[in-house]
Formats: sequence, structure tokens, C-alpha cells
Amino acid sequence: MSGFLPLFIDLCDRKVVIIGGGSVGERKAALFGRYAKTVVVSFEFTERLMGLEDIELITMDEKLDDDTFTELIEDAFLVIPATDDSAYNEHLSAIASRHGVLVNRVDDLGDVIIPSVIARGDVVIGISTLAHSPALSRYIRGRIEEVITPAYADMARLQSEVREYLKGRIPDQGARQQVLWAILEDETVWEYLGTSYEQAFGQAMLHCEDVI
Repeated sequence: MSGFLPLFIDLCDRKVVIIGGGSVGERKAALFGRYAKTVVVSFEFTERLMGLEDIELITMDEKLDDDTFTELIEDAFLVIPATDDSAYNEHLSAIASRHGVLVNRVDDLGDVIIPSVIARGDVVIGISTLAHSPALSRYIRGRIEEVITPAYADMARLQSEVREYLKGRIPDQGARQQVLWAILEDETVWEYLGTSYEQAFGQAMLHCEDVI
């Protein structure tokens, strides 16, 4: 049985170190740069990578020796060896693991697998085949995106607002849950979400009036 468990982790103020400034390093930096303090170390960097905001770039003249690498990852949460040298990636991964730093491998399974992500506002879905088939992950993502439309982001907002409204008016959690579920199953609410959030909210409030 696989030991991997899907988790959502707050990366704010956490440090992610990427070794390699090629296309793979660029893709990783573009992703993690939106969430974490991201450092990329390489001999050279792609043009896009050099243009990314909030990314720290460190140019190295030669491969990092063990002491320098250890010092670099001392306060890191995650290390991503993304060079074109598999043996070097393996070596860096081993050092990081010995120092208790999580590793995302680009050429093998590491401690961390980065899923394919669908984000609709606060509705976030991660998809992974545990590195067995990236093509299948992309296929599944495409199928899910056909179903999970942008309206789901508005529904998440609506559910949150109605939930807070009900908390102060209906003490019974089960009764509140029934109202929220009725809103989810109301096709008119979903139709309004495609055009007007205010109308959708008004339709949802009708369910609240039935029990208050």
C-alpha cells in the first residue's frame, strides 16, 4: 500500500530550494513562487525564469559541494533537485533527507509529489497517479474541468456566507446542514450563479426562510 497521503500545506514564509534553472526548474519555480519563498540555484537560467517575480536566483560557478548545499537548505522546507544529472539529483536528495528536509524528485519518487491542480476559487482539487502516468493525470484533469466549472467558486462563497448566517439563527447543526444541502441541490441557484451572484444568493436565502 502506498504511504502517500494528499495534504494541503500552507507554504507562506516557508523556503523552497530548487537546484537547476532549466525548463523543469522554471516550471517548479513558477508554481512555488506563488506560495513560498523560492530560491533557484543554477549555472544559468531560462529567460522566463529570470523574469519571474519574487524568485531569488543564485548563480553557481560549479556544482555545489556538500557543505555549501547543506548550508543553503538549513532553513528549507522543501528541496527540488531539477538538474539534468540524475546521479547529482540523487546525491542532493540524500543530503536533504539526512537533514530532515522534504524532497520533491523530478526523475523519481521523493517524499513529496506535486499533483496536477484544478483551482476554482476556494475549491481546489489535486490529481496524481503517484508518478505512474503523467498523461493520465492530465486526462483526468481535463475530464474534471468539464464538470467543475467556475460556478463552483461562487458556490463555495455562497455556502460560506449562508453557513455563517445560519450559525447565529439555527442552533441545531443537523438542521443547518439540511439547508446547505438543499441549496446545493437547487438547480435554480446553480443557474443564477452563471449570471448573477446576487440572484443566486437571494434564491438560496429562500431555503433559510423556510426554517427560521
